[in-house]
Amino acid sequence: MSAAEKLNEEFELSDIPASELPDRKAVVTELFRVRREIALIEAEQLKALKERKTELENYLKATLEVGEKVAYVGVGAISMSEETQPSVTDWDALYEYIKDNDAFYLLQRKVNAAPFRELISMGDTLAGVKPVQVRKLSVRKN
Repeated sequence: MSAAEKLNEEFELSDIPASELPDRKAVVTELFRVRREIALIEAEQLKALKERKTELENYLKATLEVGEKVAYVGVGAISMSEETQPSVTDWDALYEYIKDNDAFYLLQRKVNAAPFRELISMGDTLAGVKPVQVRKLSVRKN
């Protein structure tokens, strides 16, 4: 079932007479008004709060030892941990290792969409992959 069919089922637009559907211009106008309000709230309130949160987290990261736990009754608990993350310095060497050692488990299971679209637009197919249509709403100000 396509995304459009799912939307039609969810909102049951086909059951509503055209005269009773909301005016698209009014809906778009309202969407932009709501987006503007959200942006204002984020700019005025959330930005300062996020900056303060980052400052507090950075202070705790700098002052807590790995494995240290701090808890206060009625407030909450925090703990410091550390984990190793990969940072690839030579992709060719990594791919060679993965092929030689059948270590494909090291890669995330996601196909890059842009080259996939280009491939199918040229009439090619990719074994084990089927194209799926996803509806996206693009919104931009004038």
